[in-house]
Amino acid sequence: MRARAAVQLLGPVAVVSVVGILAGLVSDENEIYFLNALVAVAIVVSIYVFVGNSGVLSFGQISFVAAGAFAAGVMTVPLESKTGILPDLFPFLRDTTVGNLASLLVAAAAGAALALLVGLPLMRLSGLAAGIATFAVLEITHNLLREWTRIGPGATTLSLVPETTGALQATVGALVVVTAAWLYQQSRPGRLVRATREDPAAAQAVGISVHRQRLWAFTLSGALAGFAGGLLVHMLGSITTE
Repeated sequence: MRARAAVQLLGPVAVVSVVGILAGLVSDENEIYFLNALVAVAIVVSIYVFVGNSGVLSFGQISFVAAGAFAAGVMTVPLESKTGILPDLFPFLRDTTVGNLASLLVAAAAGAALALLVGLPLMRLSGLAAGIATFAVLEITHNLLREWTRIGPGATTLSLVPETTGALQATVGALVVVTAAWLYQQSRPGRLVRATREDPAAAQAVGISVHRQRLWAFTLSGALAGFAGGLLVHMLGSITTE
C-alpha cells in the first residue's frame, strides 16, 4: 500500500523536475514561463491540500498567497532602502531584514497564522456558506494590504525585492509543496479530513472533530500558500495590490 502511494508521488515529482531542468536550459527570455509554471504548481497544490481533501470550496487561499508574498517582500527589502520607500512600517518591520530562505519561512508563517485566525470561525461552515465567507476573507485581505501602510506599501508597488527565485529555487520550492501535500494526504489527519468530506455526520458519529480536522488542513494549506507567495514575490522582484 505504501509502495503504491509512493509511486503516485513519482509522477508529479518527475514532471516538476523536468520543468525545472528545462528552465535552466532555455534562454533568459523564456525562463520566466517555466518559473511561472513552477510557482503556479506550488500555489495550486497548496489550494488542493484543503479543498481537495476537505471538499469545502474556498477562495481564501489566494489571501494566504498574498500575505506570504507581502511578508517575504517587506522582510527582504534592503534595510537602507526601507525608510525611503516604506516610511510608515511598524518599527520591527522597518528595522529588520532577513535573507532569502528565512523570508520563505516568514511567508509560510504569515500564511499559516492568517489561515488559523480566519479558520477558527469559518471552518464551522460548509457548502455555499463557506465559499462566500472565504471570498469575503479574500476581499478583506486585499483591502487591508492596500490601505494599511503599517504592514506594507499600501496601494503603491513594493519594489527592490531580491529576485532569488530562479530555476533551482522554483523547482525545489514546488517539490517541497508537492511532497508536503502528499505526506499530509497519506497521514492520519489527511485520512480523517477526507472522512469528513465523504460523510460529515458519520465522521462526527465515530468521534472525528470535523471542525478541528478542517482547521488543521486549512492552516497547512495556508502555510504552503504563503510559502508559494514568497516564491512568487522573489520571482517578480516587486508586488502590488492592484
